[in-house]
Amino acid sequence: MPPHPCSVLLWRTALLGCFLGIVATVYFIAGYNGYLRFPLLNAAAGVSVLLAALYFFYLFVLQLRQRSRLTLALWLLILGVLLTQIALGLVPPWARDELTHHLAIPRLYLLAGRIHEIPFAPYSYYPMLLDMLYAPFVLWEWDFVPKLVHGLFGVLTGLLLHAYLGRRLSPVYGLMGFFFYVTTPAVLRLMNWAYVDLGLVFFAMASLLCLLRWHETGEIRWLLVSGISAGFTLATKPNGMLVCLLLGFILIFLRARVRPRAALNTLAWAGLFTLLALVPFAPWAVKNAMQTGNPFFPAFQGLFAGAGGGEGGGVGGGLGIWTTRELLYGERWWEIIALPLRIFFFGRDNSAQHFDGVLNPILLLFLPWTFKGKWTEDKKVFFGFALLYFLYAFVLVDMRIRYILPIVPPLVILLVYGIHNLYMEIRRPALLIGTVLLLVAWNGFYLVRYVQTVSPLGVLSGHESREAFLTRMVPDYGAFRYINGNLPGDARIYFIFMGRRGYYCHRDYFHDSGDYPGLLLRTIRRAQGAQEVADSLRKRGLTHLLLREDLLGRFLQNNLNPDKQRLWQAFAQSHLQLLFREGRYSVYSLHG
Repeated sequence: MPPHPCSVLLWRTALLGCFLGIVATVYFIAGYNGYLRFPLLNAAAGVSVLLAALYFFYLFVLQLRQRSRLTLALWLLILGVLLTQIALGLVPPWARDELTHHLAIPRLYLLAGRIHEIPFAPYSYYPMLLDMLYAPFVLWEWDFVPKLVHGLFGVLTGLLLHAYLGRRLSPVYGLMGFFFYVTTPAVLRLMNWAYVDLGLVFFAMASLLCLLRWHETGEIRWLLVSGISAGFTLATKPNGMLVCLLLGFILIFLRARVRPRAALNTLAWAGLFTLLALVPFAPWAVKNAMQTGNPFFPAFQGLFAGAGGGEGGGVGGGLGIWTTRELLYGERWWEIIALPLRIFFFGRDNSAQHFDGVLNPILLLFLPWTFKGKWTEDKKVFFGFALLYFLYAFVLVDMRIRYILPIVPPLVILLVYGIHNLYMEIRRPALLIGTVLLLVAWNGFYLVRYVQTVSPLGVLSGHESREAFLTRMVPDYGAFRYINGNLPGDARIYFIFMGRRGYYCHRDYFHDSGDYPGLLLRTIRRAQGAQEVADSLRKRGLTHLLLREDLLGRFLQNNLNPDKQRLWQAFAQSHLQLLFREGRYSVYSLHG
């Protein structure tokens, strides 16, 4: 009996993701050994990404074989979303983590010609699998392409959902799952940013679905791909450790249900899964171990005595989520307890209090009808994965929508199951359809507003230049334009309250490892005079300061006693010369 087409689709999509992961890993190993600017290496990586994108579109077009009106309508809606995302992705990078991390660190690597240690940026020690796929395009100054690469992982996750639901229910429900996922507001926003969160979600979902397929069929190939995909979550982002832990629990749970008394057999399969997951992560662990003595740096520093890494520093310490939300936002205990519901109803972009992202209540509203009918075990696995991941993230990190994004695909699957079950029971399906359309309109309104904010058509039509777009979207871009055009090539700039956004700085730079200028604060507190402050900064090779005036003024006023404030004023008057000021951002030269 030939395999189900959707089973074939799941296999091909998971392998396509693994192919991209392998390409990125080879690029990393070559770059670490000094071949980062080798033309053949970059050409091979760029061509591999292009071929992967073309293969996705081939798989996507194949889904038109089911020629019902509803299938065609859903396919066209998804295509419309993809074309909109491509348009949004063709503008220059402007999102925060693009400029601080995912494009900025590869640019520093490329300038050096190899992957090297960057002590002042602790996030440079994180695994950076997807960033390796971005590096060739940063080298070629095609810095819009990484946005599209990140979006590719988003639509590949949609294909995974289509493959699973299409086999369990029907292709219509499969495309429905694809559509619900790629139109979730947080996903819509991330698909045109060069971040890594959608890569983590893809590998997590590929591993979970392949694990379920192995449990169902017993074919070892599914377990192999599941384990390797889990390893790529580790190589993509620190959150991958949580993903792998939960997937290991799920494997043990599934095997224990099949053979409840075969503990050794279950542990053997779990051990194989763990070994497979460690293979993609191993190069990153070796890099960190060589640089810091800690393969997991900056995590688990207490377990590795003498672990290095880090330079500069900040002030302040981490607080628990209860204390943080009470102190920062004045939230009461019942508001904090209600967070699991609030994130689906009250998310807001660019607001830390409101989780810096938007989901949709539809992901929860159909859960009461989800667990009826067949595939109960699958449903328990999806719900358990989403619930446990959320609870761990709730306890361990400051709540952001993108930090919990791996829960969205399992919830989408449960949503489609719920809609299917309710449709089979309800006497007036028009009411159900109207409710779903109303909730999906939430996503449509979000996309329209977001497109209006970015306004990509001006750039694409040529009516708005790259410089004008960046000036509109990146508040400190004028300062960087001045630096690139006026400072000498050997300048080294100290970023102070710049949010570490260094991508558009074409000179060497330094910033503290935390959010606050700990180096400057310690230097002023230890110095006996203005000249000593200047000498201390110059010993680090610093020649200029780029700072946000209002934040620095308040920070020094709150953290220095009157004598040290006068010392700072004396230093600023005698050793700093204002070169440029635009809005709240200023460039100073350090002299004397």
